[in-house]
Amino acid sequence: MDKIKDKSIVLKVLGVTLAIAPAVLVAMLISKNSVNVPFWDDWTVGFFLSKVFSENQLNLDTFIFQHNESRYAFPRLIFMALTYMNNLIWDLRSQMWVSFWLACLIAVNIFYLIKLTVKGNFFKIISLTIISNSLIFATIQYGNWLWGIQLIVFMPMVCITTCLIVIYSRINRIAKLLLCIILCTISTYSYANGMLLWVIILPIFALSKSWKWEGLLKEKWFYVGWFAAFITNIVVYFNKYNKPEGTPSFLYALTHLDQTITYFLSFLGSSLGWGTVNYVNWENSNLVNHNAIIGLLLIILFLSSCAYFLKHYQDPEVIYRMSGWLTIGSYVVISALVTSLGRVGYGLETSYSVRYTSFSVYLPLVLINLISIIYDDAKSRNYLVKNVKIITQLVTFMLLAIFLFLHWLTSVYAIPKYDELKRERLQAKSCLVFIYALTDEKCLKEKVADNISHLKQFVKMVDDANLLDVHLVGNTKVQNIQGRKNVSSDGFGYGAFDAISQDKDFYIAGGWARLPKRKQPADAVLLTYEKGKDEDIIFAISDNNVERQDVAKLTKNQAYSMSGWQKTFPASSLPKGLVKIKAWAFDSETSKAYQLTGVRVVNNQGI
Repeated sequence: MDKIKDKSIVLKVLGVTLAIAPAVLVAMLISKNSVNVPFWDDWTVGFFLSKVFSENQLNLDTFIFQHNESRYAFPRLIFMALTYMNNLIWDLRSQMWVSFWLACLIAVNIFYLIKLTVKGNFFKIISLTIISNSLIFATIQYGNWLWGIQLIVFMPMVCITTCLIVIYSRINRIAKLLLCIILCTISTYSYANGMLLWVIILPIFALSKSWKWEGLLKEKWFYVGWFAAFITNIVVYFNKYNKPEGTPSFLYALTHLDQTITYFLSFLGSSLGWGTVNYVNWENSNLVNHNAIIGLLLIILFLSSCAYFLKHYQDPEVIYRMSGWLTIGSYVVISALVTSLGRVGYGLETSYSVRYTSFSVYLPLVLINLISIIYDDAKSRNYLVKNVKIITQLVTFMLLAIFLFLHWLTSVYAIPKYDELKRERLQAKSCLVFIYALTDEKCLKEKVADNISHLKQFVKMVDDANLLDVHLVGNTKVQNIQGRKNVSSDGFGYGAFDAISQDKDFYIAGGWARLPKRKQPADAVLLTYEKGKDEDIIFAISDNNVERQDVAKLTKNQAYSMSGWQKTFPASSLPKGLVKIKAWAFDSETSKAYQLTGVRVVNNQGI
């Protein structure tokens, strides 16, 4: 008896460990790969913070001003609080951690929803929780986990799941109404899709009084309160609302229905389809088709679940157990539809943006739990006679196996992307450091923000407010930022300037560079020409990484496998005559440069 009890305890501990493992993995990936540098839409957060902390603008308009289609009032409160708690320093990494903790709250809500609606023993509940958490903390969301402003995409799902827990709770109806109105308002002013809550929460709230359709219109006070709050939110939201410039028209979507449908299905399947990327011919954009096939399967399963619900719409238990999951699924499907109508004009390839996976990932999560509920209910109704039961079990097993296989492929594909994105952000930070001294427009447009003139204005505002934790460099003399060299344990220093060659009007320089103290490739490589004694002028920045397995073998450290660099620059960027060129490993965290071994001399004819 004691052995059985001990075995049960071990299994429970193992189950709980596996349930929290996805969250632990994502926490480790964020901790290791987060970089404190603003990227694209992050700069609007910096603009807001400079208005608040430098100009003391704390009015309603400051909080609800429009960005794209959204009004980020409640996320802005979070941004402001985080900056205040960080001694008025804007740290994007704290925003990334808020995304993580929001996901943790979603996971807790989903766990309680499973407990409330799924019948079964501990093994069944914990198995569904493990799978659900693996989706909530799916690694394919790396584009959102490592992007500060993207906490906005997690907030509506927090509000939906919290609202469902409130509805399923035993507190009185007035308290439920007030809490759900507050949550819907928070969702509306967190992300544009968040206003969908007013539509999708209404049915389940109305049904939750008795979980029956009869008497839905008796609570007139509820409908009056709900619609009054909804209309107030919408009126305020669309007051002085402007359609964002450059966004495609809905008319394009309606006149290209084949593309819109493909976009819709690809959006839904992207959270599982990315695992097939290594089997895709990119020239034919087959990833869209792969995702669309997966999305088609998911939407068929969701519509089938809706059909089962409608077939048994008079059964209070079916309503109770399924309506919460259908509410979450409706949010995903409607979000996919709205996004398809508004974004298909940008091209089908945008349908599988990793930013959207934080929406689409919840459809398979919903389906796994719905299928479990439907199977149990069908079994209790004796729908599953012997042969049908076997076939149903086989089909369910096959679907689960396909899902787990695709999810595993996608997760494995995504994990290396964290390191790649970290390197890209560090390169972006390096280019940002020199935005005044040496503007590398290509790097800035690709990795920081696409509008250089606006970017410079944002940088000035944030820097003047002392919010930016980036050491900007004001001139191109490298000695002003030259770091103190530390002797590396392996004796290879900071790297080497291997060679330089000329191709018509251009020079091509290359080598490898690292930061031994951080045990990472250099964030960037600076190229300088010698102007005079102890005066080397920075004229180019190499912001790319080239694979160098020879360096990893030489240093006996695989961390340096991407430490190679290469830079092509015009001959006109150098003075005429014999020119000494040096290369420097750059550390964007300290804004310090360290000379690489090797000095190259070119006879520049001033082409």
